[in-house]
Amino acid sequence: MKDEEKIKKIVDGDAKALNEYAEELARKYAPQNDKEKKEKLTTSQIRNVLDDVQRMNKEGLKEGKLELLRPKLAYISGKNEKSWALRELREILDFAIGCVGNNFGKFENFRNFFEGIVGYHKFYSKVKN
Repeated sequence: MKDEEKIKKIVDGDAKALNEYAEELARKYAPQNDKEKKEKLTTSQIRNVLDDVQRMNKEGLKEGKLELLRPKLAYISGKNEKSWALRELREILDFAIGCVGNNFGKFENFRNFFEGIVGYHKFYSKVKN
């Protein structure tokens, strides 16, 4: 993956890198018309994963609940075979989850990154879900 260093900086707390990379990804993944919905991301495809992340607390992190998002992301990506954007985002988030470990501060940075991607995605998407 070409952006591993960016992801490590984000998980370590670099807010500027978080904002820039989240916006870059969202702009890239946001569909601009109905045809692009199958190739790119719809908000609903990633929203339920984000909801899981937002509900997670320190105890959940210690219990390995963040690790359980990996197969969920793989399932969503596999279910939507035509979406190159979902496969790419799954790789990015999977790597970021690996960088978090059991560190709650890093988890909060990961959560902010994911929220940033979804927020910018909603802003840039020209398609209603």
